[in-house]
Amino acid sequence: NMLVHYRKDYQKIAMGLLSLLPELRDEQRFNDELNWALTAGDSVYLWKDQEDNHFIAVVILKVGDDYVLLRRLSFTPSERSGHNVYALLTAIHEQYPDRRLMGTLDTQPLITSWGKANE
Repeated sequence: NMLVHYRKDYQKIAMGLLSLLPELRDEQRFNDELNWALTAGDSVYLWKDQEDNHFIAVVILKVGDDYVLLRRLSFTPSERSGHNVYALLTAIHEQYPDRRLMGTLDTQPLITSWGKANE
């Protein structure tokens, strides 16, 4: 799988993936979320499945000096397996090896279980 940095021509894909999050589905908040993240200078990545070359996830990261905060993570429903989530978290960790991966109330449980699996 591949972590691909967001580009303007991926906007529809990124918004489609964000719209799968229950807390963003109403009133098109996923549109605001993406625009807010880009305006705030957050890092937005898409996650590509190498087998069929489709984007299967979007992630929004707040990158600090010594941490990476996983703000949003959304997978297509068919790809929400633990294996895919862990592979994505590992790729983020490899992208920012000198920073601690942290989560929000929503994303911390995933990071905690990923961390235990990688001990």
